Amino acid sequence: MRVHEAAKQLGVTPRTLRFYEEKGLIHPTKTPENKYRSYSEEDLIKLRWIISLRELDMPLSSVHETISRINETDIFIRTIDRTRSNLYEQWLTATKALQALDETISDWQRTRTPDLVQLEHAATEMKRNRMLRTSWSDQWNYDEMAILHGYDTPLAVLNGMLEEEHYYQSLVRTVEWLDPYKYENGLELASGSGNLSSLLVQAGANLTVVEQSAEMLAIIRERLPSIDAKQGNMLGLPFATQSFSFIACTFAMHHLDPAQQLLALEEMDRVLLNGGRIAICDRITNHGGDSKRQLQWFRQNGYTTVTEQLNSSAQLVFASKP
Repeated sequence: MRVHEAAKQLGVTPRTLRFYEEKGLIHPTKTPENKYRSYSEEDLIKLRWIISLRELDMPLSSVHETISRINETDIFIRTIDRTRSNLYEQWLTATKALQALDETISDWQRTRTPDLVQLEHAATEMKRNRMLRTSWSDQWNYDEMAILHGYDTPLAVLNGMLEEEHYYQSLVRTVEWLDPYKYENGLELASGSGNLSSLLVQAGANLTVVEQSAEMLAIIRERLPSIDAKQGNMLGLPFATQSFSFIACTFAMHHLDPAQQLLALEEMDRVLLNGGRIAICDRITNHGGDSKRQLQWFRQNGYTTVTEQLNSSAQLVFASKP
């Protein structure tokens, strides 16, 4: 099939097909005499993948790697996961920008005076929020930890900080506080290898999990194929507003600095339904400073809160949204 015919069938321009060829994404055969391009059925299928991935906003730099792994299902899905997570980060940034502009324009309309200082303040807040969302980094190499330790990765990470018995007791107590009913939509953050996830599923919850480590995701997907596992982190949850009835997070918040923790709480609040509940269980750090910060934020935002010290090393914060 010649280039114009292929372009018409695919709904793109011939220039687009030549561009993909220039970038090394496609290699149509060329007749020796006149160098006319000829596209095979296999080329057309490959182009359908490329065009679809580009329409879904996958960067061109990632498309080549992605289509080369189509037959490696797990790896292929991981790359699509990353694209989805990046799209949600862009959406969150755009949403925050729209909110800031709406508030600024409303003030200008009320005062009839455009205020540069106010606009600069909104821009500074946007910049700070954007930098926070992109500040997450895996300093602990959880991908390698997952390969080495599998289901026991959380215990390996907490080794020397929390006894194994206390770790599992904390997970059980978290489920007891949340008390999910059958088919209730719940979210677990930083799910790791799925130890808490298993208990929540056993309790009947319709569970979605978020985990930043691709290797951890591979473990939890194999372990609990019924759950919806997404790649992402707590600073930019890849979900729509008010999607879940409860949120669980165990032994992860201490990885975030104070500003990141507050942003994570904002994200939890955004995706939690009114009347929903949050359970955060973590090891006690900074003389309980993390839990105090969380409690203060919850109370300032109208939540009803309860705390329980589970043992000498772990504490649980439970919050109900109004």
